Order: sequence, then C-alpha cells, then structure tokens
Amino acid sequence: MRNFSQLSLAVLIFCLISACQNKGTKNTFLESKENSQKVDFELPQPFGQISISLPQRYDTVFHWVDYSDCPSCHKVKYRAQPKHFIIQHESGFISEKIPEDSIERFTINHHLNLENLKVDDKTSIKSTHKQLTLANMNFWQEICMDCQYIKFDTITQIGSHTFSVFGLEGYDSIQKRWTKFTIAKTYIHGNSLEFRFELATKRNDEQQEYFFKNSMYYLQSIQFETH
Repeated sequence: MRNFSQLSLAVLIFCLISACQNKGTKNTFLESKENSQKVDFELPQPFGQISISLPQRYDTVFHWVDYSDCPSCHKVKYRAQPKHFIIQHESGFISEKIPEDSIERFTINHHLNLENLKVDDKTSIKSTHKQLTLANMNFWQEICMDCQYIKFDTITQIGSHTFSVFGLEGYDSIQKRWTKFTIAKTYIHGNSLEFRFELATKRNDEQQEYFFKNSMYYLQSIQFETH
C-alpha cells in the first residue's frame, strides 16, 4: 500500500509540473498585443475574396495597377495603412520619393494578367523558396533598399496554401531609422500572390520590436473565402 501511495504521489507531482510547464509555453507567432480587425480584399479569380486580420489603425484601404514598360510585369496592388501616412501608388513609370521618416503598410500584389494552370503549387513555392535562400543581399535590396540582412526565412502552411516567408531588416545609423519587411508568397493555379508588411520608423517602441512577431500573427489569419 505504501509503494502504491508513493507512486500515486509521484504521478501527481509530475502532472502538476507538466501542467505548469505547458501553461507557460506559448507560440510567439500566434498572439499579438495589438487590437485587430478583419479586412476583406476582392481579388479576381483564381484568388477570389481574401480576408486578413490587421491592426485597427489600418483604416485606409485602396488598390491600383502598377504599370511597367514590360506588359507581363504589370501588377495589381491592394493596400491597407493608417490614414495619417502618405498614400503612395508605386509605378514602373514614375519614381516616387520614399518618406524619410515613417512607413507602415500592408500590401497584396499579383500580376495583372492571370492564368489557370494545372501545376503543383506546393512544389513550385518550395522550389522558389530554395532559390530565394541562395539569393545574395543585392537581390533583396532591390526590394528593400535599406535592409541589410535576412532576419529569418521559413516555409509555412496557411489554410490549404503553402507560403514562402522572408523577414528583412536594416538600421540606418545616420537617420537612426529601423526598416523591416515581412514578405510572404504563395502560388494559386500557377499565379504568384504576395503579401507584404513594411515598417520604417525612428521610434524604438513595441511596434518596431515586435514587428516580425505581429506580421507572422496576421499572416496566419489569412482566409481565402471563395477559393
């Protein structure tokens, strides 16, 4: 009886310790301190309507076509951002000055001309991710001029879609400004679909510190409503 009681006590203590450890274990990409709201974007097929949780301060939503001198390079862009930031419509024909102080925005983009290909999208995005991991920093600085290194890269599953995700980061010691990008890409019927979070700020606050954690949290909320 004594051995049974000692065994029961040992099991109870183990369970209590395990419960405490599990309670303290958190997935840092699945939570955010920011207040968020669901934002819907209407995209053409084969994408359909896409929803994502974004910070409540992202109260301005718009879209436009970014034309280029290469017809197959035209892109449709959908953006959400706080209203107090300057509204920019990037264009392959017009060079716009990047604000020197702050940028905070979320952008979806895809090519203007879409196809409906019977391809293995999961294999395609994994191949693309591998190629991007081999790219040097000069390639990434064409996307983010002020970024100096890759913070992280990962392949993640969001719903039924596989995404390639890269985090870029840089610090300008002269302007004392942080620049951070999270770029997530997937394929749907052979068509590239990109989601991008951008931040440029001189404030060393929680928004800057938790940028990557928060952007990954929002990416995990993506839902393809009609696809």
